[in-house]
Amino acid sequence: MEVEVTELAWLDEEEACPAGELAEQSHFPEEEILELIHCGAIPRHPGRARSAARTAARLRQDFELDLQGVALAMTLLRRIEELNVEIARLKWSRRG
Repeated sequence: MEVEVTELAWLDEEEACPAGELAEQSHFPEEEILELIHCGAIPRHPGRARSAARTAARLRQDFELDLQGVALAMTLLRRIEELNVEIARLKWSRRG
Protein backbone atom coordinates (compact mmCIF):
# COMPACT_ATOMS: atom_id res chain seq x y z
CA MET A 1 0.00 0.00 0.00
CA GLU A 2 1.39 3.36 -1.01
CA VAL A 3 0.47 6.59 0.75
CA GLU A 4 0.67 9.86 -1.12
CA VAL A 5 0.56 13.20 0.68
CA THR A 6 -1.17 15.74 -1.52
CA GLU A 7 -1.67 18.54 0.99
CA LEU A 8 -0.10 19.45 4.29
CA ALA A 9 -1.61 22.01 6.64
CA TRP A 10 -0.28 23.11 10.01
CA LEU A 11 -3.15 23.13 12.48
CA ASP A 12 -2.74 26.27 14.52
CA GLU A 13 -4.88 25.75 17.60
CA GLU A 14 -5.54 29.50 17.91
CA GLU A 15 -6.43 30.17 14.28
CA ALA A 16 -10.09 30.74 13.49
CA CYS A 17 -11.64 28.44 10.91
CA PRO A 18 -14.70 29.87 9.16
CA ALA A 19 -17.55 27.57 8.16
CA GLY A 20 -16.97 28.46 4.51
CA GLU A 21 -13.41 27.16 4.72
CA LEU A 22 -14.57 23.96 6.40
CA ALA A 23 -17.21 23.54 3.70
CA GLU A 24 -14.61 23.96 0.98
CA GLN A 25 -12.19 21.50 2.56
CA SER A 26 -14.83 18.86 3.28
CA HIS A 27 -17.07 19.34 0.22
CA PHE A 28 -20.12 19.89 2.44
CA PRO A 29 -22.45 22.81 1.72
CA GLU A 30 -21.79 25.62 4.21
CA GLU A 31 -25.29 25.36 5.71
CA GLU A 32 -24.70 21.66 6.46
CA ILE A 33 -21.35 22.47 8.11
CA LEU A 34 -23.14 25.05 10.26
CA GLU A 35 -25.78 22.47 11.17
CA LEU A 36 -23.09 19.91 12.13
CA ILE A 37 -21.37 22.56 14.27
CA HIS A 38 -24.68 23.57 15.87
CA CYS A 39 -25.55 19.99 16.87
CA GLY A 40 -22.04 19.40 18.22
CA ALA A 41 -20.93 16.86 15.61
CA ILE A 42 -18.12 19.21 14.56
CA PRO A 43 -16.40 20.98 17.45
CA ARG A 44 -15.94 24.74 17.44
CA HIS A 45 -12.22 24.35 18.23
CA PRO A 46 -10.45 25.32 14.97
CA GLY A 47 -7.85 22.53 14.82
CA ARG A 48 -10.35 19.84 15.71
CA ALA A 49 -13.03 21.29 13.43
CA ARG A 50 -10.91 20.73 10.32
CA SER A 51 -10.20 17.13 11.22
CA ALA A 52 -13.83 16.47 12.17
CA ALA A 53 -15.10 18.01 8.91
CA ARG A 54 -12.81 15.75 6.90
CA THR A 55 -13.94 12.72 8.93
CA ALA A 56 -17.58 13.67 8.39
CA ALA A 57 -16.97 13.94 4.64
CA ARG A 58 -15.35 10.49 4.57
CA LEU A 59 -18.24 8.99 6.54
CA ARG A 60 -20.76 10.53 4.17
CA GLN A 61 -18.90 9.31 1.10
CA ASP A 62 -17.90 5.85 2.32
CA PHE A 63 -21.22 4.93 3.91
CA GLU A 64 -23.56 7.16 1.88
CA LEU A 65 -24.98 8.73 5.05
CA ASP A 66 -27.41 11.62 5.16
CA LEU A 67 -26.62 14.60 7.37
CA GLN A 68 -28.35 13.12 10.43
CA GLY A 69 -26.42 9.86 9.98
CA VAL A 70 -23.15 11.77 9.77
CA ALA A 71 -24.02 13.72 12.92
CA LEU A 72 -24.88 10.52 14.79
CA ALA A 73 -21.73 8.74 13.63
CA MET A 74 -19.56 11.71 14.60
CA THR A 75 -21.18 11.89 18.03
CA LEU A 76 -20.64 8.16 18.59
CA LEU A 77 -17.01 8.33 17.42
CA ARG A 78 -16.34 11.22 19.82
CA ARG A 79 -17.95 9.27 22.69
CA ILE A 80 -15.85 6.20 21.89
CA GLU A 81 -12.75 8.38 21.98
CA GLU A 82 -13.79 9.83 25.36
CA LEU A 83 -14.37 6.33 26.77
CA ASN A 84 -10.99 5.12 25.49
CA VAL A 85 -9.30 8.06 27.22
CA GLU A 86 -11.17 7.24 30.44
CA ILE A 87 -10.18 3.57 30.23
CA ALA A 88 -6.54 4.53 29.72
CA ARG A 89 -6.73 6.92 32.69
CA LEU A 90 -8.22 4.20 34.90
CA LYS A 91 -5.57 1.69 33.85
CA TRP A 92 -2.87 4.23 34.58
CA SER A 93 -4.29 5.03 38.03
CA ARG A 94 -4.36 1.33 38.98
CA ARG A 95 -0.65 1.03 38.25
CA GLY A 96 0.26 3.79 40.68
